Amino acid sequence: MKKILFFLLISNFIFAQWSISNAERSALINIYNSTNGENWNRNWDLEKDPRNWFGVSVKNGAVIELNLSGNALSGTFPTYIGSFPKLTKLDLSNNKLTGEVAMGLSSLSLLTKIDISNNRLEGNPTITLSGLFNLEDLGLGGNKFTIPDVNGLLQNFNNIRILNAADLDLSNIPSKIATFNNLETLILDNNPIPNNSYGNLSGLPKLTTISLAGTGLSQIPTQVSQSTQIKSLNLSNNNITERNTSGLSTLTNLEWLSLENNQLSQIPTQIASLKKLKTLNLGRNKISGSTSLLANLTELQQLFLNNNLLAGNIPSEFLSMPKLLMLNLNSNQLSGDLDNQLPPITHICNNRFTKPQLYNYITDFNVQTELNYSPQRYDVEKEVLGIIGQSAKLDQSLANSDYSFTWFKNLDQKTNTTNADLNFASVEEEDYATYTVEAYTYSVLNNSTVFDLSLFREPISLVKVLGTAETVKYFNIYPNPTSDYLNIVSTKYNIQKVYIYDLSGKQMLSDSKSKIDVSKLPSGVYMLIIKTQEGNKNFKFIKQ
Repeated sequence: MKKILFFLLISNFIFAQWSISNAERSALINIYNSTNGENWNRNWDLEKDPRNWFGVSVKNGAVIELNLSGNALSGTFPTYIGSFPKLTKLDLSNNKLTGEVAMGLSSLSLLTKIDISNNRLEGNPTITLSGLFNLEDLGLGGNKFTIPDVNGLLQNFNNIRILNAADLDLSNIPSKIATFNNLETLILDNNPIPNNSYGNLSGLPKLTTISLAGTGLSQIPTQVSQSTQIKSLNLSNNNITERNTSGLSTLTNLEWLSLENNQLSQIPTQIASLKKLKTLNLGRNKISGSTSLLANLTELQQLFLNNNLLAGNIPSEFLSMPKLLMLNLNSNQLSGDLDNQLPPITHICNNRFTKPQLYNYITDFNVQTELNYSPQRYDVEKEVLGIIGQSAKLDQSLANSDYSFTWFKNLDQKTNTTNADLNFASVEEEDYATYTVEAYTYSVLNNSTVFDLSLFREPISLVKVLGTAETVKYFNIYPNPTSDYLNIVSTKYNIQKVYIYDLSGKQMLSDSKSKIDVSKLPSGVYMLIIKTQEGNKNFKFIKQ
């Protein structure tokens, strides 16, 4: 009897060391070891109580939540995950887990949330998951699952509020989704769903967030336009143009909208009516011209117009939006003096602002705005003819005394040249490439602010044969170099006359034919001027 009592006392003492049972603690340690815990972003101190471990929630002596999202877990899906009978929420999303979902998960009947999205998982998880009747939040997207019958997987989930079914190779909206009366968030990214296959999105009264990024849409589905209650809509990475955005006009409750990476050449007019918008992402399109209609968006807090074709000064309407906190204009063609009313966080990298323009702003207004301004671009793209065995020079326009220079071959291979220009004493075959140069300047301002700027020249290419965008698009001039005849063909212009000059400006030939005999010209480089109904077009060619 005394031995039994002593054993019970010892067992209680051992259990009392930790906030959970030894069995659950051991299961957590097994998960840690099997998923490369030492290299997690936030690892565990195994000497401390599990309730102090990152992502572990404990209640009444049991693990009830495990949230290790984005924590750099790797290896196969942990088999010990089924060792926590009181677990209600599991989040292993945004990691590098592989293999199939462990069958032990099927025994966790209290689970209301499973998010295993954005890993590298495979197989068909239907049998493992379909019996978890209490699920409200299910995240499967961003894996390599093969699920032949998605309706079968979803058939027992009548309480779903959040569903991530991205990357499941869906060709239509599963019919079961139409019965999810409590559905609030639906993510269907990267499924090849045709424009006319969205019927099952109708009649979802609580749906407020829809993500259809990368589904191949060329227009906004009618069922989405009819969901007037939605507040967040992601249509990124599709093929939508401003001619097919009429469906936006009914979505006046939108607070978050992304049309990033579509085919927009101007801002859709319907956006002006979305007066509740707080975040608008129109980045990575081909937008140019006026942005004035955005002035109507007085609630806007974040605006993304990066990677477009905006030119000139920063549009004045961006300076008077009362609640705008962040403006991203990276990678456009903007230039000019900077206004003192820029939003608190402003991104203008990869535009065409000069050192004086940026320096003046940083000197006067750096305290009120966090300005991300480096690098910038300068000069224009250019081709320079290089002849084997002869000298050639790649130039740029900035003064040598104001900057330090580093030249790059093929745009990313650092060379040993630190001069303002890149000179070739004798061109070799391996020199033909596209180059750029970084012009770097650094100084400390009076208020101890660091002014640190890199400017990159637009690409300049050393070529065997000169060409232009016009040549590629509308003219075919061949062969170039040539030893006898030069042929000129245009798909757009009516060629009226052709003139040939040497580089000193002396006219050598003129002709109205499309095939010109240049056999009697001395070897060298010549200017070719083609007279058309829309003016002259200038090119160069080499006579061998």
